[in-house]
Amino acid sequence: MLFRYWALAVPTYVMVTIVLMLAFYIGLNFMATPSPASINTVYDEFSRDPLRVEFSDDGDEKPIDPISDIGIDRINDAMFNNSA
Repeated sequence: MLFRYWALAVPTYVMVTIVLMLAFYIGLNFMATPSPASINTVYDEFSRDPLRVEFSDDGDEKPIDPISDIGIDRINDAMFNNSA
């Protein structure tokens, strides 16, 4: 009778322990991750604020052009002009 108890109890204890470890691990990851509204999800110690970038004169880092929209006439020309 005692053997039947342990034959069911040990696998149950192991499965519950694994589930609790998984829940604990997921909880630790949620606590270590910044919230979606945090600025830390966009910037880290390796990124730079684009408003305060200081460019050097040695030419290694050149600024890129700011993002802008392409005119609708150029898009229509590229997509629907058969001569190109």
